[in-house]
Amino acid sequence: MASTLREIAEGVHVAEAHQGFYGLELGARMTVLETSEGLLVHSPIAMAPEPVAKLGAPRWVLAPNLFHHLYAGAWIDAGLEGWCAAGLPEKRPDLKLRVIEPETRPFGDEVAVLPLRCFSFSNEVVVLHRPSRTLIVTDLCFNLPETAPWWTRAVMRGLGGYPGVRSTLLERLWMKRELARRELGTIASWDFDRLVLAHGEIVERGAKDAFVGAFRWLDLEGAPRLSSG
Repeated sequence: MASTLREIAEGVHVAEAHQGFYGLELGARMTVLETSEGLLVHSPIAMAPEPVAKLGAPRWVLAPNLFHHLYAGAWIDAGLEGWCAAGLPEKRPDLKLRVIEPETRPFGDEVAVLPLRCFSFSNEVVVLHRPSRTLIVTDLCFNLPETAPWWTRAVMRGLGGYPGVRSTLLERLWMKRELARRELGTIASWDFDRLVLAHGEIVERGAKDAFVGAFRWLDLEGAPRLSSG
């Protein structure tokens, strides 16, 4: 059961739910962003639309990678525009989805998006809410708390994803590193100080340092940026 929707910054609202993955309790977080053109529902969880509608007019729902899509259908059925990561329409042909491409700005100028091509395992779309200087990621990195179940902490420690803001061995093994340096280096150049993760605790301050630290093995400081970044 999802928690209530709560505001963590002006124009940024979150709700959390329990979520298991291969026996690990990772939790899940949905983020709702306010823009002048409507509300963006990012990585939806099992939650009724009514609390979100109280904030304004929900306009878009984003399934931000190949794994966070289970609850997008209810929002699309409610009339929201469905957007997603590359490869998801083939995985979920039952959903009416449009793929976010590198040059698209589907959510207006207040929200920047970068669809990652460096890690085809998830094809994550990273989101920046410019007014609140908030970066939103899904499975790109984790920040699991000490209160997480011991088994989850033990497995994630073995995978390099615990403690603190960490990426995992999956990224180290399968990311296309030169492309990753350009894409993640571009993200690191964005103006943000808060990090909202789908799994783990929110980083309220110093998020840029935490993000760069999660990928210290890529040495993002001084990394080349995308030409369109």
